[in-house]
Amino acid sequence: MSLLNTIKISVAKPIFKLVHQPKATTYTGPGSVKKLGSIVNSYNLKKVLIVTDSVLLGLGLLDGLKKSLEESNVEYVIYDGVKPDPTFTIVEDGISMIKKQGCDGVIAFGGGSAIDAAKVMSVAYTNQCSPAQLKGMLKVKKKGLPFFAVPTTAGTGSEATLVAVISDPVTHQKVTVIDPKVIPQVAVLDPELTTGLPAHITSTTAMDALTHAIEAFISEYATEETMQYSRVSIKMIYSNLVHSYNNPTDLDARSALLEASYYAGLAFSKAFIGYVHAFSHNIGGAFGIPHGLANAVILPHVIEFSKPNCIDKLAELAILVGLGSKKEKPEVLADKFVQSIFDLNRNLNIPERLDKFKMKDIKKIREAGFKECHGTYPVPRYLTAKQADELLSKVASN
Repeated sequence: MSLLNTIKISVAKPIFKLVHQPKATTYTGPGSVKKLGSIVNSYNLKKVLIVTDSVLLGLGLLDGLKKSLEESNVEYVIYDGVKPDPTFTIVEDGISMIKKQGCDGVIAFGGGSAIDAAKVMSVAYTNQCSPAQLKGMLKVKKKGLPFFAVPTTAGTGSEATLVAVISDPVTHQKVTVIDPKVIPQVAVLDPELTTGLPAHITSTTAMDALTHAIEAFISEYATEETMQYSRVSIKMIYSNLVHSYNNPTDLDARSALLEASYYAGLAFSKAFIGYVHAFSHNIGGAFGIPHGLANAVILPHVIEFSKPNCIDKLAELAILVGLGSKKEKPEVLADKFVQSIFDLNRNLNIPERLDKFKMKDIKKIREAGFKECHGTYPVPRYLTAKQADELLSKVASN
């Protein structure tokens, strides 16, 4: 690691140790979304904007939420224009609806795209600025509108984090808004909303959560608090993901994955992420590859590379998920844990390579990934350009 990177990291870490990160009040269990109407009413709100996508609306998944709001005499309007990897244009459209309809609260209903878009709508509206002006760290001056999050996938953990990821509609690059003011006041984790997910969405979104938890666990910023969140998340995912993939209506397994995603979000909000996300953000932005899929494919390769500098932590995780015992050497246990990620992908029918990411694109993604990661993400081991190119060649297609 260069001296420049060392300096940048040593500056960034104290800032985020001092930033207070509130936790959303959580409501869990089957049918918990039906409580949201009375919760919103307790905030004395007159009209809320529901931020979602047209697919969820068309499937009728919002019916329980709408009924709950109506029974609690809370008016609502729906913005269903969210797309995967939401752009600033989508956020601006939502802000326009807030202004036009006179909304005084925001409910995000959907996956990470809906939640991230709603986060920025809420704070950009109250700060009377364009969404793009909030990109970066701690740029939000005023708190946003009262904000409630209802995740319908178990993966991003956005309902727990101080981060929103938005895409630039011109450059297609993903940028982040990082500020504790984007954290929701309330998060509703209702497993009934996830039982109809396609199998590949169940698998890749959960692998996104696993990536959050593992990268936070091996982070140089990790604390005992964040590591405990990671442990709980990793254990729950290993215990429930394959079962949920094969038994999609098991509400206990679905609930466990939602909670695992939430805990992983708490972990990486303070401990940050690493190379997996640095590369997958840029691959997703450039080629339209789903974020969870990119994470899943890249994850075992990055952890394998990182292993020499975090053997004891990986050995601990191997024991945690039942791959071995303390009698075995840490090196052996660490190898078992890395192999278990490859095996997990295989059991979930996740491909070994990313079709739209080609060998010719490796240099561009490596450079963009390094720009995002170096000096910001506290990874345990730094890649050289040659090492990064070799790693990315294992996940790119010809």
